[in-house]
Amino acid sequence: MPYSLVETIDGGYAIAGGQQALGVSYDFKLVKTDVNGGMQWSRSYGGSSYDMAYSVIETSDGGYVLGGYTESFGAGDSDLWLVKTDAYGNMLWNQTYGGSEWDMAYSLVETSDGGIMITGYTKSFGAGDSDLWLLKTDANGLLEWNWTYGELGNDVGYSIINTSDGGYAVAGSTQSFGAETFDCLLIKFNSTGNMQWNQTYGGSVDDNAFSLVETSDGGYALAGMTESFGSGKADVWLIKTDIQGNIQWNQTYGDTEPDEANSLIQTSDNGYVLAGYTTIGDVSADPFHVEDFWLIKTDDSGKLEWNQTYGDEWDERAQSLVETSDGGLIMAGYSLSGPPGGDMNFLVIKTNNHGVIPEFVPWDVLPLLIVGVIVFVIFKKRL
Repeated sequence: MPYSLVETIDGGYAIAGGQQALGVSYDFKLVKTDVNGGMQWSRSYGGSSYDMAYSVIETSDGGYVLGGYTESFGAGDSDLWLVKTDAYGNMLWNQTYGGSEWDMAYSLVETSDGGIMITGYTKSFGAGDSDLWLLKTDANGLLEWNWTYGELGNDVGYSIINTSDGGYAVAGSTQSFGAETFDCLLIKFNSTGNMQWNQTYGGSVDDNAFSLVETSDGGYALAGMTESFGSGKADVWLIKTDIQGNIQWNQTYGDTEPDEANSLIQTSDNGYVLAGYTTIGDVSADPFHVEDFWLIKTDDSGKLEWNQTYGDEWDERAQSLVETSDGGLIMAGYSLSGPPGGDMNFLVIKTNNHGVIPEFVPWDVLPLLIVGVIVFVIFKKRL
């Protein structure tokens, strides 16, 4: 399953996730494509147990860093795992971080000194069931410092970004603060990792933030899902804040069945594009209901301008979204080739700036857009 996509310096793309290995375990998977989505190479990294990559970045030296978790190496049930490669995916080094329990990375960025800043969660350290975890490494992956945030509930960081003032911002979910259920969480740090402020957003049911951007006016936008607001079981939720994290506006998108945004960008017109999935059919009546890729475009106030779905008779979920240098959009996710429990295809879709696949009827050409078919059963660790 692919979880993370970046446009590379040569105009191609790098996609990271997990691949079934030997029919029983999973390895980190890194796929490099050219500008047209043609596979140039792929690499796997892992051991005899479960290893999954949730984030990839291209580093200033032209290589890549992947972050996720490993059950094959390290000290605990799972450890946070970083893998550094050269420009061709050859491993240069790897490091594990964690204790005796579950520890995981969901998002990472390169820092100005060539190090890596990581967010995710730890059950080995901190005060609660799981705590949001922030770690800083040097350029060789050696831990410089780490910080936990949370109390008795589950707290997790899903997205980290570099901010224009040289600091960092993290979006995620918290049970320790806000309502008793999960609330969206936004934390701002300075350049040395000291917390400057934090904000929670949510209602009486579960709300989660999976993606974060700094906006052109210096504020922030978060995307994810809400069960507290909107029209259905779960709706896509977009929150816009000022520079201190105070809500300026929020919008929900969806109907009576579950919908979710996993990735968010701000576009050159100051609007937003969100990618995730929408449910087709009645979940309560149909055990084999369908989830389709869902791409949503809004204006700068969150008003819906257009939306596009991409799918067939089984499930497709978009996990990562990038605005490309030609002004288009590219999404990475998975396509299920049969009922739940069936095979999953590693799927990438490239569109123009209106979400249309140029010159083709989208589902007539979907097989041309599959970067590489990677067979594995459904496996996903998310709190």
